[in-house]
Amino acid sequence: MHTLKKLPILSTIPRSGTWLLRYAMAFLSHLNRGGRIDDRVSGEIIGDPSGAPFDFQRFRGGPLFLMRGTMPSHHLFIGHTVCPGFAALSGDYPWWSNTVFHVAGYDYLHEGLNYDYTPTDLAVHEYTRLSVRALERASAAGRGQPQALVYRHPLAQAASYFRYCLEHKSPAYNRLNGRPLVGMPFRDYLFDSALPSYAKQFISFQAMAARYPGLVRLVPYERLVAKPEEVLTNLLNHLAGWSCSDWPNLREAVRLTRSEHLKAVEAELGRSLDGTQVGNGSHIRGRQVYDDSLRDEAMSHLQGLGINTALFVWPAASNVEPFRRRERPVAAA
Repeated sequence: MHTLKKLPILSTIPRSGTWLLRYAMAFLSHLNRGGRIDDRVSGEIIGDPSGAPFDFQRFRGGPLFLMRGTMPSHHLFIGHTVCPGFAALSGDYPWWSNTVFHVAGYDYLHEGLNYDYTPTDLAVHEYTRLSVRALERASAAGRGQPQALVYRHPLAQAASYFRYCLEHKSPAYNRLNGRPLVGMPFRDYLFDSALPSYAKQFISFQAMAARYPGLVRLVPYERLVAKPEEVLTNLLNHLAGWSCSDWPNLREAVRLTRSEHLKAVEAELGRSLDGTQVGNGSHIRGRQVYDDSLRDEAMSHLQGLGINTALFVWPAASNVEPFRRRERPVAAA
């Protein structure tokens, strides 16, 4: 089995469009290799009618995706991770090593997994051998492949992840330090858990982007949602290392990731996209809740950790509800 030692990284902070990106890139790769995708809403056949259909049942969501025929690198990582190469800079942030992620999954590439068997989608082989040590060395020296972080405004991320964890099947997510999230004030969750985890992941990309601006890029989730085709074009150009104004099949791939279509896919599968939600609850969430005073306090806290809060894009007013001042769990969408 070939060992990957360099790899383009498309990282996301949890609840920042991870599955939108996974499906967009998977659809793009599948169509570019002559496949077909049946639109579950319109019934339209996208791609070659005689091509192989996209196998939603087998699709696991990476974190590695075979991109042969679309990008110069045959594989692309899409998932949650601390920026490779950051370890050499982490000493500049004394709080970083003492901060732990409140749940597993924020840092796939540094959780001590068996990377000889890294799950791979869209390929005949189910696994790929990945050398995280070689990836770290190359990235730390500025010789790695391009990397990007898609990140949501931290309060929107925290509110969305709070809702997501409330309905998660596993007590590793729906409980915090043995305490059920049900009944926990959102403010406690925000400052004790969500913001520290967000900062730990975000600062790694912020620091590496400052060190290697041509290698590491930061992309607000809000811009991805507002202009998905434009932002994905820029992301693909960055990750591929070239400039192309028109990526074949990208418009169709983006259209297939619309919320209406992905919810229809969930209905067909009989589960959420990632299979983690109780019952047949959707992986896709709605609007968030918080007020300006909470935002100001959160921004001050992050600034104290060295986070450049000017990089955040405040969600559009249409996506924000008034904050319920009587603290209680955020209701599921």
